[in-house]
Amino acid sequence: MDTGTRARTRWPLPDRVAAYGDEERFRAARLEAGQWVFWEDRVELVLQGRYDEVRPLHVELSPTYLCNFACPWCSCRSAREDWSEADVFNHPRATPLTVMRENRIDHVLDHLAEDKVGIMWVGGEPTMNPLLYPAALRAARLGLAQCLFTNGSLLGRRRVGELFDAGLVFVRVSLNAVTPEVHEVHHDYDKRRGYAERVLTNLRYLAETRVERGPGTLVGVSVVVDERNLADLGPTARYLCDLVGEYGPGAVDYAIFRPAFPFYSAQLDVRSDTVERFLAEVGPGSPWRVRMQEAGIDVVVPDGSGTPPAPPEPDGRGCLSAGWFGEVTPAGDLVVCSDRYGNPDYFVGNVAERGIGDLWNGQGRRAVLEMVRETECYATHCPSNGRGHFLNRVFREIEAFRREDRLPEVRAWIDDLRALLPRPAHSFFL
Repeated sequence: MDTGTRARTRWPLPDRVAAYGDEERFRAARLEAGQWVFWEDRVELVLQGRYDEVRPLHVELSPTYLCNFACPWCSCRSAREDWSEADVFNHPRATPLTVMRENRIDHVLDHLAEDKVGIMWVGGEPTMNPLLYPAALRAARLGLAQCLFTNGSLLGRRRVGELFDAGLVFVRVSLNAVTPEVHEVHHDYDKRRGYAERVLTNLRYLAETRVERGPGTLVGVSVVVDERNLADLGPTARYLCDLVGEYGPGAVDYAIFRPAFPFYSAQLDVRSDTVERFLAEVGPGSPWRVRMQEAGIDVVVPDGSGTPPAPPEPDGRGCLSAGWFGEVTPAGDLVVCSDRYGNPDYFVGNVAERGIGDLWNGQGRRAVLEMVRETECYATHCPSNGRGHFLNRVFREIEAFRREDRLPEVRAWIDDLRALLPRPAHSFFL
């Protein structure tokens, strides 16, 4: 970060291209919004207008689409299947499309390693596949940055230790509620399973291990909110503060809160004032947000969680952020967009069989990008509080500067962001 900030009179705003404000406005912004500028090779492609050539910083890799929860609001609901926690390999509904086996995982990791593409382990519930743990260790040996999204119900103390051994950037628990009755309804499972208590126990293991091992793997939680769990925001915030009080500073590094988004097939309970009441609980300046921040928990409410920004106007350019992030299904299929969740219309080839570079230059990807241009899904289906929506807006602002022959202003703004923003160690928070 720039050490000569005292002499600076204007500060680059990370969420608006070539825009500046005072220091207070800069520091109030979500600084991660501007950290895409640190991937210099990709930034140069953007400045040259060569968006289709950008390769992914990371992929969302699902070792299984199966899940022991059946969350009505789930963004991946259309790709997942209802499941128990029993033997994931021998269940009659386990197929190569829903469970990734060892050889396929190894081939996928090898091909991702060729281009140093990071991994977000997702699902389904990724911990239902026991191969996740040796795969994470192998990915670490290959030098791949990785993180894990989990519902937290199946970990246990030993598994938590293995995740820390693999050097994950973070483990994020989809907590959503701490009151057992609310947790059961919000995640739609049989209360006899007792998952609520198990999730809280495993979160305590994570907090304890985080403090014992010190800097390294971060511990985070996410809370997706609709009417089912809105009243539980206060108890959830109190529980997180109490964890820090019990285990010490750093027990919980961050908490992300966002309203449920109406993805295809999701079943939400959102009313006209749900978002307003959500922001009153955890929005800027709210008492619970202040208490969590005082406990050392970084509280994040993604841009677009309040009043959603307008979608980009269709312009025939297609999705300008499609190269930055992708998804790999349990079958190894590479999905060009990490927000299309297993939709075969967006498959560009199989990363268990071919490398990223081969797929990126292949006919399959060209055909998908052409379909994206024709359907303009970036302006209709793209979640407004997601990274793809944000980057599409930023890149279209850059294109407006290009049309006016003002790209030097964009380059200067990018240079200023690089001087002032903390350099990210990974792309998972973009």
